[in-house]
Amino acid sequence: MNETEHEIASPEKSVSCAICLSPVAHGEAETKCGECDALYHAECWQENGGCAVYGCSQVPVIEQRNALEIPVSYWGQENKPCPDCGQQILAAAVRCRHCGATFASARPEDSAEFQRRTELEQRSPILRKTIVWLFILCVLPCLAPVGVVFGWVWYPSRREEIKALPAIYGALCKVGLGVGITQILALVVMTIMFIFLRQV
Repeated sequence: MNETEHEIASPEKSVSCAICLSPVAHGEAETKCGECDALYHAECWQENGGCAVYGCSQVPVIEQRNALEIPVSYWGQENKPCPDCGQQILAAAVRCRHCGATFASARPEDSAEFQRRTELEQRSPILRKTIVWLFILCVLPCLAPVGVVFGWVWYPSRREEIKALPAIYGALCKVGLGVGITQILALVVMTIMFIFLRQV
């Protein structure tokens, strides 16, 4: 028998439980490890499943998790698969040492997410230039109608891609279209007023 349970007989006895570190009071049920003689509250021993002294043979066996049970994105993992080539790289890596692919952050990505981000980065320079030209067209009074028509057709289909850019580009689109529409409305009002005054 590895452990024994008995009532404390001596009221002067003051020994701390090796698990909860509180004294084992007189009259409390106690359990003594049969291997190293460490004293515990009976409840502490039962809850721990054995001894708590390092190196003792009565220390409970720690259940190991299967690697397949831990998701790839689990923060405790040391490695992650590269979303481009599939090779294992360090979890904190922002560049694959096998294929040279770079990542926006150390957060694990799947292949589809990586491909979308890569395509967006490739189109990003053209997208930024288009936004600047759209803003210029909308701001210039003589070209505002062209800019507004182009923006009205082009902007809705690129809205998600524009959100991925720095906020200034989304603001340029909205401000440009707003200015362009305002100028067109002002031009229409001025034209109507001019025609009305000529008739008067």
